[in-house]
Amino acid sequence: MQNKFFDEQTDLTASKILIYRQYIENYLPKVLMQYGRCYMADFFCGCGKNGQEDGSPLVLINIAAKMLENPVLKSKQPNAEIVIVFSDDDKKCCDDLTAHLQKMSIPRQIKIIGPVCEKFDSIKTKAINAFDKVKAPKFFFLDPFTYSDVGVDDVKGFMDVPSAEVLLFLPTFHSYRFVKCADEVGALKNFLENFTERGCADYADINDFNESIRQKLLKHIRLKYVRSVGLDGGTRKNALFYLTKHVTGMILMNKLVWKYAHDGETVKTNRDNEPTLFDLSTLSGNFTCIKEFLQGHVKEKKELSNIEIIEVVAQKCFTNKYTREILQDMKNQGLIEVDYKTGDKTKGFYVADSNWNKDLVTIRYKEQ
Repeated sequence: MQNKFFDEQTDLTASKILIYRQYIENYLPKVLMQYGRCYMADFFCGCGKNGQEDGSPLVLINIAAKMLENPVLKSKQPNAEIVIVFSDDDKKCCDDLTAHLQKMSIPRQIKIIGPVCEKFDSIKTKAINAFDKVKAPKFFFLDPFTYSDVGVDDVKGFMDVPSAEVLLFLPTFHSYRFVKCADEVGALKNFLENFTERGCADYADINDFNESIRQKLLKHIRLKYVRSVGLDGGTRKNALFYLTKHVTGMILMNKLVWKYAHDGETVKTNRDNEPTLFDLSTLSGNFTCIKEFLQGHVKEKKELSNIEIIEVVAQKCFTNKYTREILQDMKNQGLIEVDYKTGDKTKGFYVADSNWNKDLVTIRYKEQ
């Protein structure tokens, strides 16, 4: 069954690769510019291809090779290096990926370890021990074949590594569909107890189920930033979970999801994942909920800096593209006032993504 999986790239897999590709294309330049080095790992790498389409290993190498040719990067970081670990416990997958890699012209600045044909528990321990000793950023992609291949403590182990991020794929729709039969299926029951906050509960829909997983990751790993990305293939719906310790990573992922999912939650199949010409985000129920939350949060806190607003918007998986509109609406209603902290700032809210670390204004709620 697993070998059949690689015979073609389904729409659902294409949506997963879309988010993976888009994030890596934005992540790598920033990291390499600042640090000159990056460590990346794909622990369920597969054979490198889904039919005629590139899987995650080849997507990563092609992006990395292109980034290393950037003249600005060459000037600032002439010795930039990307270290990549590939592993899978399926020997045929490892052999097939090795064959694909041997046909590629890979720049010397890309150091590939593997593909290592080894059980996940074994390679995970070795990787954590090795990566824990280096300061450069690390990105771990976990794309297990079944929901029982990775546990929440495995994810925590990677996130405990300094400067680490994780992108985790989970086939959540299967577990959601059979949640009421969990007591009869041991592996499913274990997954629910391990990965969800509410266990075997009566979930409203797949998004509610994914949110329970997100909350478990937030609390169990003690993170501020965890983002679920629904993947909708029509009859099948799964999810990616993005974990980071830094607001800039969360801002980037939020922007990507809102670009391809007008409700800010679910990326449709490959046929539908191009950005729409019409901005439907402000018409979604999710936008309405976020607007109500942000207005209530400002009222509750009484005053917030622009940095604090950027942070809370990121934590709520929203995008600052619309934060200005919400704040402007509150100002027009006379609900808030703005104090500027420097003489050259006289209007606006300064909640653009680039101001995540610039304390420029205080926004105060005006008691009615």
